[in-house]
Order: sequence, then structure tokens, then C-alpha cells
Amino acid sequence: MKKALTAPDIRELVSNWQYLVGCRLEQFGRPEEDKLVLKLRSSKTGTVRLVIDFRGWLYLTKEAISTESNKGVFVNSVRKSIKKGRLNSISQLNGDRILCMEFIRGDQTSSLIFELFHKGNAILCQENKIFTLMRKQKFRHRSLSSGIEYQPPIGFNPFESNFSDFKKILIESERPLGASLTINCNLGGEISNLICYGLKIDGQSSVIESQIRIIYDRLQKILSDKIRPTIFLDEEGNNFTVSSLNLTNLKAGQEFGTFDEAIEAYLDSMETPVKETIDKDKIREDRQRKAVENYNSKAKEMREYGDFIFSNTDSVRKCIEEGKEEIPIGRTNIKIDLLKSPESNASDFFDKAKEFERKAERTKEILNVKKTKKAKKKKTKTEKLEWFENYRWFITSDNEIAVGGRDARSNEMVVKKYLKKMDRYAHADIHGAPSVVVKNNGLLPSSESMLEASSFSLAYSKAWGARVSSGHSFWVENDKVSKTPNTGEFLAKGSFVIRGKRNWNRNLGVELAIGVIDYEGNEKLMGGPLSALEKHSKKYVSFRPGFVNRKTVAKKLSDSFEIDIAEVERLLPSGGFEIKKSFGLEIKLE
Repeated sequence: MKKALTAPDIRELVSNWQYLVGCRLEQFGRPEEDKLVLKLRSSKTGTVRLVIDFRGWLYLTKEAISTESNKGVFVNSVRKSIKKGRLNSISQLNGDRILCMEFIRGDQTSSLIFELFHKGNAILCQENKIFTLMRKQKFRHRSLSSGIEYQPPIGFNPFESNFSDFKKILIESERPLGASLTINCNLGGEISNLICYGLKIDGQSSVIESQIRIIYDRLQKILSDKIRPTIFLDEEGNNFTVSSLNLTNLKAGQEFGTFDEAIEAYLDSMETPVKETIDKDKIREDRQRKAVENYNSKAKEMREYGDFIFSNTDSVRKCIEEGKEEIPIGRTNIKIDLLKSPESNASDFFDKAKEFERKAERTKEILNVKKTKKAKKKKTKTEKLEWFENYRWFITSDNEIAVGGRDARSNEMVVKKYLKKMDRYAHADIHGAPSVVVKNNGLLPSSESMLEASSFSLAYSKAWGARVSSGHSFWVENDKVSKTPNTGEFLAKGSFVIRGKRNWNRNLGVELAIGVIDYEGNEKLMGGPLSALEKHSKKYVSFRPGFVNRKTVAKKLSDSFEIDIAEVERLLPSGGFEIKKSFGLEIKLE
């Protein structure tokens, strides 16, 4: 399965995006840790958003993706420098996975550069120097930090190189042919596999000079053989990759009008697994235990050497007299000091043994102190992840599963994938609220569950950030939800048409409870309506919109529940907080 765009993919996108030149940068944001969004607008194009996903993806979309950001200095610096600036050019640097956008605002020209490899990075350059960047990085051949000249990585440009350059890079490569084409020639795995498939050459074989000309000719043919952007399938019919090139070694699936649409649809089909929280304390303790074992082993070894020398002083003295710096002990040779007597050499080994023993004892003490400090609080880790934990979720007071989207993409997936016969659908009467599907093992969910699902959708809507005290929500049967728009209308991603009776829940309070529940023997942190937490949890906190910072609340809850802060943050809506009620624990936000 394709994990990221290749250099030829980015070349195609950049070629398609030239119509964006002249657009104004309306807004710039970092809604997620590894995602940037540029909101661009002109009278010709209208409003479009360029999504930079540092997992390795770029695409334009008409969807109303948020450009809100609380990610600090970098975003603010970019906004101050180029917001409302005009896009002067857009290009790919050195045929690599690097996008460069040049903006002009007033007399200032700035280049915003996105690198889509390694961990990914975004760099704002002015006057040929780095003005600000998302993250400082240091590589073997270059560094990225403020105040120095930006240098792209050294690499091969397959699109501006002739046959001689291509031949040279392959001959000098020490990798097999397939890897040489993928990495050294910067073509990516798809084109590399297609070349080997078309020429019936084993990709694991070495580069043969006599074959380079036909490989080069095949490459030129592949790069010019463009088709409508297509999602290609694997042998089981699952989405495998997306490309605007004719990948004849794969089965073609759905076609699209633009490469951006194809990429977005492909990403929609990929479910991102929930990451398990890493227990850093356990990793540290394991390393310290190994260090103790290593120190004790070394100490034992040094004592054995010392004992051997004391037991064989005559033979060791003879070695010293003959100028031999090494003496054999079993299968090992050890070095001795020719200026010292056998007894002094033995004493040196005993001293080394004592030093290793002291290090082992000090490490043990540190380990025991850390254990004592952490005995009160140990961050718990989710052992078993359920399917619904990829989304927003809660267990209703009637033990039914409610699952909702986190954004437009997951809203779309929740409804398309999980809204089945006998399920019900809830949504707050406010734009951007999550679509919530309630499931009851093939039976109709209860009215109480639908009331809770309506409250849940309202809590995770924009009503929270706006500090609204109440709002309206509704629920409908599954057959009332449609993705087919009315005549002459357009449905954005994550949006649906409701046809038929809506069951309204009006003037619902905007509130959310967070607590620990037991689900099938596994402890999980759940966010949901207060009534659901009252039923399932012995330790919870209920909130309403307020003025306490989200990060402060996340840290307090992390400490109180002894759960990693990242897991807590996933459950909190955007905005401020005020405690309404707590049960089973004491917590203050002051």
C-alpha cells in the first residue's frame, strides 16, 4: 500500500497547480501536529485549501478544513510574514519531494518550502536565508535552522537529467537495480517496479551496464504515458496506490477528474490506527536493569583476570620480562602494563571490578528511587484497542455503542462504513458537528441513547469553543441519511442530506464528562454525556464551556486519571473549560 507521494507524483501536482499563481493567502494554520493548511483565494479559483500532510501527502481540496491552530511560534511567524500575500510561483525543487511556494507581500518576497521526507518540515525563507522553520534539523550534509542559507538535499533530478547522468548514477550505485531506481534515481517504488515488470528484469539483480539504455527508454515512456488519475487495486481488490501514470502492472480501480481528488479519496479509504501510548518510564527502567547486568558482568570478568594473574605470577612476570603486552586467558587475550609487577597488574583489574560494582550499585539506587517516586502514579496504557477508538466514541447508559467523526473525512467514513440497517444517526444543529452513529447489535437503539448521542454531537461541535450554553440536536433513522444532494446543490465531504422526519432535542446543555470505564475487562478513558459516565464510571469529571485553557485541563486530568496526556487530549473539544461536577476524585482547575 502506498504510504506517501513520490517525486513524480509531486511533479504532476505542481504542473497542475500553476493556475493558482496570483491567489492570495487568506489563512495559514496547523490544525494537527503533522498537518498544515493554506487557504488560498482568487476571483478565478474561488477558495481552495492546500493540505500539507507530513506523512508524505499533498492535495488541494474545496472542503472547509479548519485553519485554526494553537501550535505556537512557527504558525504565527508565517502568518505575520505572508498572510494576504500573493502567490508568485509554485515549483518542485531539484525533482525531489520538496514543494516551494513563493509569495509577495508589499516589497517582501518570501519562499515557503515544504519537505515531505524524514519527519517532514516547513521552512520560510527571506533574502535566501531561513527566517523561521517548523523544526530544527541536522543531517549529514546540511542543517536547517534560522539565520542560515537554505540548502536542499543533494540528490538526483530524474526529470532534468540526460542519459549520461542517468547511466552514471546507476553504475555508481551499490544497491540492486530496483532499489537504485527507487532511491538513487529518486523515482519511487511504483515506477521502479513498473520498469522491472515491463522489461522482465529481477529488481534484486545487480545493475548491468548493457541494460541501462533500455531502462532509460522505458522510463521516458512511462513518464509520458499519463492517464486519468486512478486508484489502483491489489489482488484482493483493496485500494493499493494512486497515480496519474499508467501502472500497467496493477489493476485499475476508480478514476477521478483530478489527481487531487484521487489522492483525497485514497486517503479517505485508509484508516489511521490509534497509536498506543509508549510507557517511557518502563523503557528507561529496562535500560537501567540491562546496565546493572552489564556492570556486574564486567566486574566479574575483571575479578577473574585479577585472580588469574595472582595465581600465575611467575608466568606473567616472564611475559613482562619478554615484553609481551598481552597474555592469554582461555580464549581471550588481556593487556598488561609492562612497567608494573604482576601483583600491581592484578590489583588494577580488581580496582576496575570495584568501579563496575559501584556503577551497578548507583544504577540500582537510581532505579529504586524512581520506582518509589512513581509508585503513587503510573500512567496507564491501553492494552486492547477497539475498532471505535479510531473515532470519537462513548458507551451509552443503555450499553449501546455511539461512534462519531473527528473531522469531515472521518464523518464521511463513520456514516459510509458503519451506518447500517437498524442503526440510528444523530447530529447537532450547528455546522462542523460530528456525525454520530449509534449501534445496538442489530436492534434499534433506545431513545435515551439517541438523546445522549445528540448531546455528544453538540459537545464536540463549534458550540464549545464559542462558549454557547445550549443548542439543538436531532436524530433520524438510518434510511433518512443520504449522500445524494438535491438538484443543483453540492455536498461537501462529511456532509449528508437528511430526508424525512427529524426527532429534535432542543435546548440541550453543552456539557461533556470524562472518566475511566471498564469495557470488556479493559480500562479505557471515555468522553461522553454525564448520564453515560454516571452509569459506567466510578471516577469522572463533568465540564461545560469556560475559560480554563485546554492544555491545563489535559494535564490535570492526566495526573488525576494517571493516563498519558496525549490520550486525554484526544477526548477534549477545542476551547476553554469549567468544572460542573466531579465524582470519585478531587480536581481543581485554579
